[in-house]
Amino acid sequence: MHIAMTRRRFSDEQKLEILQEAEKIGVTAVLRLHSLSYSVFAKWREKFRNPGTTKQEAALSNKARSELKQFIEENARLKKIIADQALELERKDEELKKSISLYGKR
Repeated sequence: MHIAMTRRRFSDEQKLEILQEAEKIGVTAVLRLHSLSYSVFAKWREKFRNPGTTKQEAALSNKARSELKQFIEENARLKKIIADQALELERKDEELKKSISLYGKR
């Protein structure tokens, strides 16, 4: 007979408390006390690397990542425009040199 376990949900505050508790009494003791797997604990620790991280701060870092991605995309687009303009300028420069050499031999 298999008894289904319900999935527990922890708030960010609870997760932080458990992480702080692990620093005091040890990871293994906290995992046993709260019946957690190490993989869950490790994910929480990665999420809250800096002590005192809140949901709002995590959202800001996500916002910063999003803005960084947009800046990188815009930078790539602008670099392409500059490269295209440089090629066009070089092509026109070559045409000008050819026309000067053709008309300059009179």
